[in-house]
Amino acid sequence: MNRRIVLQFGAAMLAWPALPLAQAPKHATVGYLLSGSRASSPLSGLFSSAMREIGWIEGRNVTLEWRFAEGQASRLPELASELVQLGVQVIVAPTNIDAEAARRATRSIPIVMMTAIDPVGSGFAQSLSRPGGNVTGIIWADPAFNAKSVQILKEMLPRMQRLGLLYTAGYPGLQSQIDAMEAACRALGVSFHRFSVTRPEDVGDALTAARKEGVDALRMVYAGAVGVAFTQILEFTATNKIPTSFTVVPPVEQGGLMSYSPKRAENVARAAALVDKLLKGAKPEELPFEYPTRYELVVNLKTARALGLTIPQTVLLQADRVIE
Repeated sequence: MNRRIVLQFGAAMLAWPALPLAQAPKHATVGYLLSGSRASSPLSGLFSSAMREIGWIEGRNVTLEWRFAEGQASRLPELASELVQLGVQVIVAPTNIDAEAARRATRSIPIVMMTAIDPVGSGFAQSLSRPGGNVTGIIWADPAFNAKSVQILKEMLPRMQRLGLLYTAGYPGLQSQIDAMEAACRALGVSFHRFSVTRPEDVGDALTAARKEGVDALRMVYAGAVGVAFTQILEFTATNKIPTSFTVVPPVEQGGLMSYSPKRAENVARAAALVDKLLKGAKPEELPFEYPTRYELVVNLKTARALGLTIPQTVLLQADRVIE
């Protein structure tokens, strides 16, 4: 081939209109699967807003299929199967419990987690940088998170000798977080007590057990049955003057003492960005899991006064928000 022909061919290729690597569907269907309820979830409303911000507007170019198990984890397999049968393009499964049900229902539809705990150890991914399956998402917290949450509580409650943890049983990956919290308690000379539930109906008995155990504070893993029963938890702990620490902000706005958690709105926005990429043709096995970049401490001073507590100035200075 002579040089003139080569140059002409190259010029023709440069003049050819560029084709997009992937084109988003004109109308997408995204499933949302949660073990809790819409009323108790701070994530569902945030997700709708985050999708709208990047151009996916419900009722116009995306249908969001919501499925809530209302704290009954046994319902998740059926709800996940419904989403698969509907032919959704992506399933958003905020927690490990939800993602496990979704993954059992499909190994082909991409799944995005918002609060993934130890996705490699839980079997959702081969590695964080290259998941290798149909699950990706945002990791709940970095490894130092649990120690920091215990340290803040101890600083807030210097006389704390017994810390209780209330969580939903059967949560894949949670054991590593529980172990980390127990290790942090041991380092501070605080005894650690676990209280697990499987249904919202079990929460009352768990709270009674915690009171009998004489815990000085309760940390709540706000997911599944615990999330659904948060009003009951707030009423019980207020009546029995048990300081509470949550993994989300809304219960603190309604009477909990404090929360220490990743900034949920940012994590949800990043999860929505992953959904957007998947709808445009990205492969979940190639989208790395992401760590949160910012955390927030919220303290309710009104609740502290009701409990007869004086919050140290060192804690208040760390707080991103103080509720008067």
